Amino acid sequence: MTPLVFGGRFGWLHNGFGKRGVVLCNAFGHEDVWSRNAMRRLAEALSARNVSVLRFDYRSTGDSVGVDGEFNLLGSALADIRAAVEQLKKRTGVTEVTLCGLRLGAAFATLAASECDLDGLVLLAPVTSGRMYLRELSAVHKTWLGKLAAPVRAAQPEAPFNVLGQVYSDEFHQGLKTLDLAKSLGNAPVTSPRRALVLETRPGINTAFADALSACGVDVSTETFDGYLEFMQETAFTVLPERAIETVAQWIAVDEASVPARADTDATIADEDRHRLVIETPEAIERPVLIGTAGVFGVLCEPRNKPTSGPVMLITNTSMSSHLGDSRLSVRIAREMARQGIASLRIDARGIGESAPLPPDVARRNPSGAIHANTTIEDVASAGAWLRKQGYDNVVSFGICSGAYSALRAALIEPAIAAVVTVNIQRFYMPEGISVKEIVDQQVNSMAGYASSMFEWNKWRRLFSGERSPLPIARAILSQGTARLRLKLGELRGSHDRSGPLQDMPMDPRSVVNALEHKGVRTLLIYGAFDSGLDQLTSHFGKNGKSLSRFTKVKAAVIADVDHSLFNPRASATVIALCQAFMKDLQPGASPAAAGKSPMFVSAHS
Repeated sequence: MTPLVFGGRFGWLHNGFGKRGVVLCNAFGHEDVWSRNAMRRLAEALSARNVSVLRFDYRSTGDSVGVDGEFNLLGSALADIRAAVEQLKKRTGVTEVTLCGLRLGAAFATLAASECDLDGLVLLAPVTSGRMYLRELSAVHKTWLGKLAAPVRAAQPEAPFNVLGQVYSDEFHQGLKTLDLAKSLGNAPVTSPRRALVLETRPGINTAFADALSACGVDVSTETFDGYLEFMQETAFTVLPERAIETVAQWIAVDEASVPARADTDATIADEDRHRLVIETPEAIERPVLIGTAGVFGVLCEPRNKPTSGPVMLITNTSMSSHLGDSRLSVRIAREMARQGIASLRIDARGIGESAPLPPDVARRNPSGAIHANTTIEDVASAGAWLRKQGYDNVVSFGICSGAYSALRAALIEPAIAAVVTVNIQRFYMPEGISVKEIVDQQVNSMAGYASSMFEWNKWRRLFSGERSPLPIARAILSQGTARLRLKLGELRGSHDRSGPLQDMPMDPRSVVNALEHKGVRTLLIYGAFDSGLDQLTSHFGKNGKSLSRFTKVKAAVIADVDHSLFNPRASATVIALCQAFMKDLQPGASPAAAGKSPMFVSAHS
């Protein structure tokens, strides 16, 4: 696959040599994050069948230009799809094009079909009713809110509409309310494609829409989307829908393998076009990069008119989410840092996003994939070394949750990493090969979270009714009490549990902190006041890490209303401000961060 940029849109071209081509239309928001790996796998399956594929990011999404909320995608995404079809034909010379969309991307593909000359249309779990889609989004948002501690829940903004960190502008939100694909087809019938495949989440759910499509003269086939529920969930738990991918690939390719290759194939991006592989935003120039021989992909984001020096932020993956971050958070962070004159590199470790897959032996040993794999730590370290070779003075690794873990562990082994910022790190050490299920089973609410729940009658009702077991609460209290006792005994003995040689990779929190101090790595540990990861810090370093005051390099910051994943825009803005101050402080004498409102989110109310 080859990266390309067209009209500010970032994409990937998977080359085939037949006459057929496919443009993949992504889902939106958290569903886009959860489905990225599957869309890549589908592109690879089609390319292996001699079909050229272009997958890309709509403007104001992914790596493409545009800030969140800038466009009403019900209009702009259609122009993006038309441009993608033209780009695919220009680059490959294909003569038959299929649009393949997932969820809201399927709705975009349907609406764009009347404006493109298409051979086929593939719609995967299509959003045919905007009102039903919004109800589903509201249910997801309500479920997430219910898991928050009461003070963090109260801090969530009521407007604009926000689902797992993805903001929907008022114009887009209102447009979704009126979206009805069956009615749209009745008002403006499509003249192409000649055939369509619809994969339904349950039989008959899209009957009215399929009938409307058939009335336009399209030969419509409907099948069940096997494995949809296991697939469309958080990246740590998603299961690739292999049967659905195979069904789609076979339907699109048909007899492509037996078709002679087209005569004038341009299988790669021309050398003279490579300098155009940049995304230009008002604050930055971004370039795709490939690091080392392991196949680690990243996007280097450099401020405009700034020399390649000074501090640089190395942004790691959260869970199995790609370098874009959950609901594009990593992109927003990178471009906001660039606005303040700070460069960054957001990467995909092996087995995640656009990078090479994990080595087979690692994939077999590690049920959690790349989330806490040693290969992920190695990839972060390699990226740090690469940045140092590019001339940056101070490499600062940064991550959230599991990304915080790989950022911190990489700082222990890579001399080029001079500083680290972690957000809501859950543990200072994870055994290689620990499964996601084991992590979830061992995870409990924070002590502060349990305390805040004492005043919520709904939580007591669930406990008394048997809906919730008291065992996790008891385990948390016992674990916290035992850890604090060990801390007090250690203080009485005057022991600081000094770690051994750095190559031994310390495991317990106090040894890790000592190692960071000894190595001279400036470290900022950021926690939400109700985050469960804070309990481990408190257990080993006193309330909110007060005993870290004895260290010169390692500090902690506890913020009252920060949610775990920074889905609240105010929470992410607070963390970004802390990072900016931290990185500016690495360069004494540097001018303070520019004041003013960040342009990285366009609110419908601003």
